[in-house]
Amino acid sequence: MLVSGYFRLPNDIPKPVWRYPMSYISFHFWALQGQYQNDLKGLLFDNQPPELPKIPGEYILENVFQIDVGRSKWIDLSVIFSMIIIYRIIFFLMIKISEDVTPWIRGLVARRRMQQKNGTQNTMVTPSLSQSPSLRNYVANRANGRGK
Repeated sequence: MLVSGYFRLPNDIPKPVWRYPMSYISFHFWALQGQYQNDLKGLLFDNQPPELPKIPGEYILENVFQIDVGRSKWIDLSVIFSMIIIYRIIFFLMIKISEDVTPWIRGLVARRRMQQKNGTQNTMVTPSLSQSPSLRNYVANRANGRGK
């Protein structure tokens, strides 16, 4: 919420890291700007002295909240929905990579430790350690009747 314009205005946020790109990958940035546009666009507010003209909501959006009124609230909403989809895909890929890579790394570490342990005896690693154990192979072997 810090980089979305809620606690600090967008022009007050330092540009190198926090405004570009942190505020743009924060879903709060898009949600708040869309909400402000939805609530204030098209409204007229009374001025303090009655003889002065009314204050349009677009003026408040541009000058008080520093929001670009050229961008539609529907663009903000579509960015939020695309973020939901993209983040779910990224996390799914991270989980799948973790499921496949972690056993391979553990098997590699175990093989190297066995080679270091047996290295003084000049013996090869046992064939059972030539591959890391795989749950997929275990399930496939059990289904085919080749399980132990």
